[in-house]
Amino acid sequence: MKTILNLAIILIIIASVNLYSQDWAKVNPEQNIILSDTTLLRATIATIEPGAKSLVHTHPASFFYALTDCKLKVYYTDGQIESFDLKAGEYGYGNPEKPHQTENVGTKTMKFLLVELKEHPYTEK
Repeated sequence: MKTILNLAIILIIIASVNLYSQDWAKVNPEQNIILSDTTLLRATIATIEPGAKSLVHTHPASFFYALTDCKLKVYYTDGQIESFDLKAGEYGYGNPEKPHQTENVGTKTMKFLLVELKEHPYTEK
């Protein structure tokens, strides 16, 4: 009986962690080519086709570098919407990002390098 209780507690903990951090690479594997995945960071080439929208996910703190021109819209689950128009070669840094979906609203495939810093995950406040 004690083993079953311990197993139930572990499953609840795992499920609650997944509620707060939907890993983009796992939620949208078709949009990711993972270059490196270590205990400290994950480097990914993200590719999003025109009109494609990701599933809801979060990100730890991260650095991005646009490999192509990118027109994207980000829909946060709290109702906030942001639009970005990036040129190839532009880059930036972001703090951990709350749950959202990303849509390529441009007419061309967009690609960018995303380096996520695992030590700074998104946590719901």
